[in-house]
Amino acid sequence: MEEIKHNINTLLISKKQLKYLEDELQYTFKNKELLRNALRHSSIKKSAMPFERLEFLGDRILGVVIAAYIYRKTAGNEGEMAKMHSAFVCAESCYEVAIKLGVNNIIKTAGPALRNNKTVLADAMEAILGAIFIDSRRDYRVVEYIVTRLWKPVFKRYREEDQEPKTQLQEIVQANTNEVPLYTLLSETGPKHHPVFTVSVTALGNTIQASGFSKKEAETKAAREFLKNYINDK
Repeated sequence: MEEIKHNINTLLISKKQLKYLEDELQYTFKNKELLRNALRHSSIKKSAMPFERLEFLGDRILGVVIAAYIYRKTAGNEGEMAKMHSAFVCAESCYEVAIKLGVNNIIKTAGPALRNNKTVLADAMEAILGAIFIDSRRDYRVVEYIVTRLWKPVFKRYREEDQEPKTQLQEIVQANTNEVPLYTLLSETGPKHHPVFTVSVTALGNTIQASGFSKKEAETKAAREFLKNYINDK
């Protein structure tokens, strides 16, 4: 009897824990059991079916929201968009968001070691998104708002670390205006076998110059310098 009682208690998720997570998500569930199912990992056999179903749904919804975000915010080709999509929906990114929300302190698993497991928490994050979608009566806009807000640090890190400076600058400019950065070749000096190109980039009312041993190198340097100034000014 004591063992049965203990097993039941290990699956309990308090109202206080649910309220905390709802506050972090900025979404209040009408059906609290949906959120509880998303927080009872499939390692607990009796919870496997509802968790896995929510995870399946959340994974697909996340993929669509992120794809739409990339399409709306960037001007890259299909290959560049695919690279970004993979970075945003990967287990590492879902895990990062789950940790920030404190899911590891609430989730119920078959053993305590699983609560900080990267794959477990990534799956739980997807299950939570699936639960929100169902609870909101399949309101895509609700999930879109939550994902784009929670994934902001992931987007920012990708822009700062993974993207080529010219692409990053173009995204910033297009997010603020309907224009694109204007690159102008100012001069070509030095010997023919080893010329030096000086280029300017104009955007958002500012102009930056840089030089390089090719036009591409000069444009990249100009974009990188522009971004440094832009970030410092902000």
